[in-house]
Amino acid sequence: MSLADDISSAVKGTTKSWKAEKRKADRNDRISSSQYDKLRGYRNESIRDVAFDVMEAAYNMASSNGEYYANARQIMYAARPEILRRTGKAELDDVYFTQTLLKDYIEERDPDWKIVWDARGHIIEPHTNTKIGLGGIEVDRYIMKWHSRINIEPPAIEVMIKTNGPGNRYNNVLFVEKEGFTEILTHAGIPERYDLALMSTKGIPVKAACDLIYAMSETDVRVFVLHDFDLSGFKILRSLKEGVRLSCGSDVIDLGLRIADIKDLTAEPVVYKQQMDPGIYLKYDYDATPEEIKFLVDTRGGYYSHRGQRVEINAMTSEQLITWLEGKLEENGVEKFIPDEDALILGYRRAKYLGLVEKKIKEIEESMVEDDEEISENLTELIEDKFKEHPSLSWDEALWQIVKDQH
Repeated sequence: MSLADDISSAVKGTTKSWKAEKRKADRNDRISSSQYDKLRGYRNESIRDVAFDVMEAAYNMASSNGEYYANARQIMYAARPEILRRTGKAELDDVYFTQTLLKDYIEERDPDWKIVWDARGHIIEPHTNTKIGLGGIEVDRYIMKWHSRINIEPPAIEVMIKTNGPGNRYNNVLFVEKEGFTEILTHAGIPERYDLALMSTKGIPVKAACDLIYAMSETDVRVFVLHDFDLSGFKILRSLKEGVRLSCGSDVIDLGLRIADIKDLTAEPVVYKQQMDPGIYLKYDYDATPEEIKFLVDTRGGYYSHRGQRVEINAMTSEQLITWLEGKLEENGVEKFIPDEDALILGYRRAKYLGLVEKKIKEIEESMVEDDEEISENLTELIEDKFKEHPSLSWDEALWQIVKDQH
């Protein structure tokens, strides 16, 4: 082969990719920047490298520099724009980020971060029936409370009145359409400062959730719904209002997110894999406004490929969420709970009575002398005998009965 043939072959090889992209550009009437960079030989950074580079800044943004807890998806939302920009990708797999990249970063860098991981199961203690969710915060708190000490102490005086249910305790509930926010709201003191019960589910509410909300609404408890600004969020809101199969609906209050709430939040693209235009559902079934429908659904979408945008609650940093929620609760008149006059009078009498009991206990403590009675030397055998009689007893319950039998 001659030198001229070599040069001709090299030129053809180099211009082949340019020709292919030129044809694609002719069809689309444009060439994308990523196509242009590819042709010029530019190499985008890897998702992992960029994620590790921006992870700390993303956490600080989501948590307000560690002041609040942040869940993994909030960190992903904060990191995603820069990751997509520097990698040239069109989208980021949220599961890959939260379950692989974020965990890899924590393992390698060991930062002292307050991150909320969803509970994936639970453990129940015998006898105490204490139930602990197997999520990051729940497990940490459980381990920190471990102790095996045995204290000789007087009977505890319960300051709070034991209640079960909303009666004399709360009259407002916040329903969140997804898990992972309870710890953030609790850490910010929302339940206690507003006497607000927190409730959440994953996805469309089941019959049990609808039944509980219906029972609460029958006792004049208000239920506020916090949901994503998307088609699923509207479906969840409607499910609570109308009920699901075999359950009744309730007059719940839509707290948002709606179009007015997402002004400064990052939207993400969504594809609706359905035949009918989602805008029809949003308009007639979910009472979405024309402005909301225009945002959520691109009318240029085709058959089975309708497109649009959505905004998740996770798009807010924890500080944004708390500030926004406080404003919404105050707008709706959510305040500290005070029961009626009859309950207050009974509560006062109870406090006075227990105050006298507490005073008497202290007098008994001061007058007590050590009990010189010989302690039984065969306690283990006595406990084993009790177990034979009552296999479900704990060792301390068995010991209590032994002492009662002896006296």
